Amino acid sequence: MFVLTLALAMAGATPAESATPDSTNPATESAKPAKPKKTCKRIVMTGSNLGRRICKTEEQWIAEQSANIDNVNQSYKQNIGNDPAASMGRGN
Repeated sequence: MFVLTLALAMAGATPAESATPDSTNPATESAKPAKPKKTCKRIVMTGSNLGRRICKTEEQWIAEQSANIDNVNQSYKQNIGNDPAASMGRGN
C-alpha cells in the first residue's frame, strides 16, 4: 500500500513541476517572435471588374495611406500653389 501511495504521489508531482515555466530551458529561449497579423483587402482597379486581394500588416497599410495623402497634398500645392486667387481662377 505504501508503494502505491508513493508512486501516485511521485506521478502527481511530475506534471506540476513541468507545468511551471523554466527560464533555463533552451526551448523557451529560442522561441521565434510572433509574426505580425496581416489584414487582407480586396482592391478593385479602375476599368476592371476583377479585384486583387492584397495582404499587409496594419503598419504597412497606415504607411501606404500616409504616403498617398502626402502625394495628394504635394500635387495640390504644385498645381494650385499657395495663392488663394489662383485656386479660384482669378489670376492676374
